[in-house]
Amino acid sequence: MESALVWPQVALDAVAERDARIPAFLRLAPSFLANYPLGSDVRSAVEASGLLTAEELEITASTSDATTILERIKRKELTAVQIVTAFAKRAAIAHQLLSCLTDFFLDEALERAKQLDDHYEQTGKLVGPLHGLPVSIKDHMDIAGHKSGSGFSGDTLNPPASKHGSFAQVLYDSGAVFYCKTNVPQASMHLETYSFWGQVVNPHNTALTSGGSSGGCSALVAFGGSPFGTGSDIGGSLRSPSAACGLWTLKPTTLRVPRGSGSAPLPGANSIVEAFGPICRRWVLRRDSSTYYNPDNFNSLRDIDLWFSVVLGSKPWLNEYDLVPIPWRISEPSIWSGSDNKIRLGVMWHDGVVLPQPPIRRALKALVDALTKIQAFEIVDYLPFKHLEASELAHELYFVDGGARVRERAGVTGEPILPLTEWVITHPAVKNHTMAELWDLNLRREALRAEFLEHYNSQKVDVVLCPVGPSPAPLLGTAKYWGYTNVWNFVDYPAAVFPTGLYADPVHDLKDSASRTWMSDADVVNTTSYQAEAFKGAPLCLQLVSRRFGDETVIQALREIERILPLQ
Repeated sequence: MESALVWPQVALDAVAERDARIPAFLRLAPSFLANYPLGSDVRSAVEASGLLTAEELEITASTSDATTILERIKRKELTAVQIVTAFAKRAAIAHQLLSCLTDFFLDEALERAKQLDDHYEQTGKLVGPLHGLPVSIKDHMDIAGHKSGSGFSGDTLNPPASKHGSFAQVLYDSGAVFYCKTNVPQASMHLETYSFWGQVVNPHNTALTSGGSSGGCSALVAFGGSPFGTGSDIGGSLRSPSAACGLWTLKPTTLRVPRGSGSAPLPGANSIVEAFGPICRRWVLRRDSSTYYNPDNFNSLRDIDLWFSVVLGSKPWLNEYDLVPIPWRISEPSIWSGSDNKIRLGVMWHDGVVLPQPPIRRALKALVDALTKIQAFEIVDYLPFKHLEASELAHELYFVDGGARVRERAGVTGEPILPLTEWVITHPAVKNHTMAELWDLNLRREALRAEFLEHYNSQKVDVVLCPVGPSPAPLLGTAKYWGYTNVWNFVDYPAAVFPTGLYADPVHDLKDSASRTWMSDADVVNTTSYQAEAFKGAPLCLQLVSRRFGDETVIQALREIERILPLQ
């Protein structure tokens, strides 16, 4: 028994067990993998592998979203078994190229899918609104019969979950089929995803990160191995990976969506609360030429709507005592603050701490220019407010024990602390606090939140449009600035991320040459380290934010924005 606790054998055993769950007929040859060196766009590898049938390629193609798949099941064009088989096969291929999974259970998923098909055939009724839909689950969320983890090898020594967590139970009761769990970073507290399970890379460009901490999910969804991913966000962990991989998400206001049991990296440390949410892929249909897109079909907003309608439609507050009983209200008409009931949109060009790199600035300007030409918006500048103070205080509240719990959990097996983990727990704001100091931190948090709301109200905006981060998907090992995402966690404002349809291009996104006054040390690093060629092909996404409990406001405003997407 003692030998099982020794690093690195515990990690090697867990990885070998996971990899063995991928059937032999779905394993890629080393010679095939060699065709995709670091920096490759691997999204076409599934077709090149020849492992999916023409029908399976069509089922998993990016021209179909979760809503479409569910409609086809309902019309009996496809069975749940066909759908699950296709996505699971694609997920197995994705993992071998991207290192995006921690668990894979095809046989179990097919058994569940067959039960759903039999039920539909015999009764003529669907089990629920997600009947037959494959859903990937982030590793720390409890799924009955499977282990949960937050990126530590010691988690693999724990027993499997005896039941679904309350969040997963909602999805299961709605007819979802679980078939895999997705990779998370060590300690689950990074905007990249790297743990003993492996380093998750970006399917658009494998030299770039897929984001974190839900980076296993984003890589899988972007590759087409999942139509509907689930993740969580306490500092950007839904939005960072969605932006890195060109996907859609909404980080809701906390305490609206159930979380239930699972493997929390820092149980009990809830001065900032995480929120669960979806990661949805782009759904693009070309109309009648290779150069023209139908904007009405460039969205997964309806998948976000579906996700929250299902989750909040289950009345989760009846089963989790701390949830706020607010149903999904997307159908209610909005009263906007602008003249003639226009959406008053504030543009935050930068956060006052770090100037975004050229590709992000180009995407933001292009979208704003496009929005000025339509009648739905009244556009003003939004001035950032104390973003550095809020971001630093958030970091301090994440690790009020100075990182001791993280070191303790790694020490269970002697697992080494990875560089980004060491960086985050030795951040200048992080230290071990006494109880009195923690109380003081929480008082500072509440005072700053009150100031932030006063400032937001003074701007008289309905929503704020801003970057998701200071760069496109960062180069591996470099994602160290959280300020564009964790500030919104700090104040608990809902925030959506969406693809603009634009991509980083070294021809257009030249490095800044003009001298300027630096806003911070992080600003210096972000600007001077920029390499235009390194980000070639990276999707460019933006973020839309509103006040606390303004989740539906964000989506309703985004519905107007997506009418002009994708940008050309």
